[in-house]
Amino acid sequence: MYWETRQEFDRRASTRSAWGMGLVAVAVVLLVWLGWLLLVPFSVTSSIGDHEIDCGAPVSEVYSPSSKNVCADERQWPELIGVLGLSVPFAVTGAALWVSGNSRKRTAEHVLRLLELQESEGRTRREA
Repeated sequence: MYWETRQEFDRRASTRSAWGMGLVAVAVVLLVWLGWLLLVPFSVTSSIGDHEIDCGAPVSEVYSPSSKNVCADERQWPELIGVLGLSVPFAVTGAALWVSGNSRKRTAEHVLRLLELQESEGRTRREA
């Protein structure tokens, strides 16, 4: 009697949870990329002579005095913070969808159990 309704409800709740996990995965990818940009040393091709300039990771600030401007221009802090800012809506929305979907599933299970108990109790009263 309630199974079709419950199956549809569970399907929608599972879809919501899956979307939430997908959005959280996007946020994780953005945060891993940000970590890579912040923690891994890199090199830049100089425009003055076609040679490579080695730059330290932005958080370590191990730049040589001659290459500091070139390295700082390659990975600027506003762009790095922009990646962090871009990951926040994905993480928040994904977490909210995941929690909402799982809560809907648990609530549906609880309601179904209560309905089954009511039917069982009604049958017991009619038999007595």
